[in-house]
Amino acid sequence: MMYLKSVALLFLIVCTVNFQEANSKPAAKKEDSPAASAEAPAGAEGAAGAKKGGAAGTFNIEDFGVVADGKTDNAPGFLKAWKAACDATGSPTIVIAKGDYLLGPVVFEGPCKGDHITIQLDGTLLGSTNLASYKSNWLQFQHIDGLTITGTGTVDGQGAKTWPENKCKSGGACKVFPMSMVFAFIKGLTVRGITSLNSKYFHINVFSSENVELSKLTITAPEDSPNTDGIHIGDDTNVTIADTTIGTGDDCISVGPGTSKVLITGVKCGPGHGISIGSLGRYANEKDVSDITVKGCTLTKTTNGLRIKTYQSNPTPLEVSKIHYEDITMDHVTYPIIIDQQYCPNGKCGGTAESTVKVVDITYQGIKGTSADANTVVLRCSAKNPCEQIDVSGINVKPPGGPANITCVNTKLGTADASIKSACSEN
Repeated sequence: MMYLKSVALLFLIVCTVNFQEANSKPAAKKEDSPAASAEAPAGAEGAAGAKKGGAAGTFNIEDFGVVADGKTDNAPGFLKAWKAACDATGSPTIVIAKGDYLLGPVVFEGPCKGDHITIQLDGTLLGSTNLASYKSNWLQFQHIDGLTITGTGTVDGQGAKTWPENKCKSGGACKVFPMSMVFAFIKGLTVRGITSLNSKYFHINVFSSENVELSKLTITAPEDSPNTDGIHIGDDTNVTIADTTIGTGDDCISVGPGTSKVLITGVKCGPGHGISIGSLGRYANEKDVSDITVKGCTLTKTTNGLRIKTYQSNPTPLEVSKIHYEDITMDHVTYPIIIDQQYCPNGKCGGTAESTVKVVDITYQGIKGTSADANTVVLRCSAKNPCEQIDVSGINVKPPGGPANITCVNTKLGTADASIKSACSEN
């Protein structure tokens, strides 16, 4: 699946560069860029009721020709409302009242004139199921300083109507579908209280942004839905993900290259593939990952718990460091603790050479609960670049019956429980 994700993100890089060049802006050459459509839908200009350069105020979407009938494509009206708010000074608010609003793909582009834009979302946004209408993602926000999305509303990607066209689960060709919400090049982002339902691909992707808060969210898709990651972050700094419930068909949270200073707390994850750092090492010149804290989270019936994954045969060395896991509860998790430096999804990893991604200064403390089988701790590190300073203490994860199975390969421990020290001394 991660090979598909890598292809998807490369595709999105091309879209971003094309969009920026078309608008005479410097192209940002970023790995894993989530990128905009090359063109905004018709109606983005000349908004009725838009007061260019006007004072801050409240902009109700009904005043821009939006119809809450669940059938009419409201992308033009939403773009008009955005333009009006973006052209206003101060701190304008866009209000989306209760109702069902069908939307095709929309790019909400900055920079804006005001200090901060708030979107009060209390209605339900329904993603168009016409895949031919998408050039990349569904709702994309980019180049904005100061953005808040809050409310009790729902972003419904209506993925269930498009997943059958993706044959990944049956061994067929995987397709790249639109992500529900993408935030790129944002300074000061808050998304709070809303629900993201049944995305066609990733639910939320935050790229090259700083000072980000994602809190009190509910993110839901069936366990067998393809590539429906809850939250993906990459090339970001100062990110908090808090008090959020995520159950999807892929990673609840994934942390990509170039990310630092992240706090993940109070997250309930499951079903899904757990909380992952990586995969890392797929592309040349990826940036280091550091200062990630995960604490006070619960994972229920996930395939992985706390996972760090790096590719074999990675083209450029990089480092993962200062990762701290604390006070985590596992409930029938298949691999509660796993470092996998032999990650090779679908047999497509560019070779079998040992990973040169350095994994150092990783702390697991107070991990408790139950595993789905005997494999409670798997530390499978690189022979070429062994893991170092791996602290694993206060681990109390019980398998369903019999002793726990601890795998320790090419790992240099720091502080560790006696059972883990014993396993590592044998390898």
